[in-house]
Amino acid sequence: MKKIFLIFVLICLANAKNFKDYNIGEELNDKQGVKYFEEFSKRPIQQWPIKNLSIDDVPKGEEGKLIRYGIQLLSKTESTLGPKGKLKMTNNEVNCIACHMDDNNGLPGTKKYVIPFLNVINNYPKLDIETMKIISLEDRIRGMGGTDSHKFPDDSKEMKAILAYFKWLKKAYGIKDGVRLEGDFFAKMKFPNRPANPVRGKKLFEENCMACHGENGLGIKNENYAQGGGHLYPSLLIYPDGGHMSMIPFLARFLKSAMPYSASYDNPILSDDDALDIAAYVNTGFVRMPIVTTENRAGLDTAYSKSPSLKPEYFASPQQNLDPKEYIKVKYGPWKNPNYFPGE
Repeated sequence: MKKIFLIFVLICLANAKNFKDYNIGEELNDKQGVKYFEEFSKRPIQQWPIKNLSIDDVPKGEEGKLIRYGIQLLSKTESTLGPKGKLKMTNNEVNCIACHMDDNNGLPGTKKYVIPFLNVINNYPKLDIETMKIISLEDRIRGMGGTDSHKFPDDSKEMKAILAYFKWLKKAYGIKDGVRLEGDFFAKMKFPNRPANPVRGKKLFEENCMACHGENGLGIKNENYAQGGGHLYPSLLIYPDGGHMSMIPFLARFLKSAMPYSASYDNPILSDDDALDIAAYVNTGFVRMPIVTTENRAGLDTAYSKSPSLKPEYFASPQQNLDPKEYIKVKYGPWKNPNYFPGE
């Protein structure tokens, strides 16, 4: 009996896959997804680099020219890649740097704990928990732009430029191969043991956010907006109902390290309570479009349907939570572990 059990264990181990063994496009089941992120989280951790680089450190020559073009695309996405911009390769009216902020250095995605770009080369290919498919970094870039590969192909100059910038960041900041990076996602918060309060959040929004984002959250457009000039301050309606930012704890963690504009992880302006309540108001006080399905983006009614074990406890949609009391609890909390997000 012991021999049979040992053989069974050995067969299971032989069939078990490391997260690196999956191919782009491969679809995982719920159990495989849980195992995937268990292995993904075991990567060695590298501390956030202590370097003060700027756009002036980008190399010269053809390599530097491509990198600088990537920086331009991420900094001025609306006027270049955007639907009203010159190239019209993406569908979202927002500059990537609005969320993936620079550290006052002209380099998008270099601000600690504000979804930086320093380690994205190590983070992909990666399991997308909405679709349960292994996606490439190119897939993720397209997904964030709300577009598909026929409009924004892998071999385009623009995709190559963005990837060249990401590769340069990894090299310039001394990020090792195969590591997790401290500060690579959002900082943890001390969430209060109470439901989020959007009524209080509305007052705080008016005091801290309205000057830039407007009373209706539509942001401030540049004077040449109609000609593709984009926004001076982004609309808060850029992300759809059902997207990651529509989850209150997810947005709250972003706000704590990034907003108002001069805030940082080391010098926050909002308290944990304030960040939570503003997130609640922003995510419930405005009408949003439903999430749009693309090649690597699940629609609102299908997101997490294949991955119940990985679905964040604070993901709430009317389609998936039919009981009103359950929906309110999931949406507003309090939650058992609001700092947890699969794969961060």
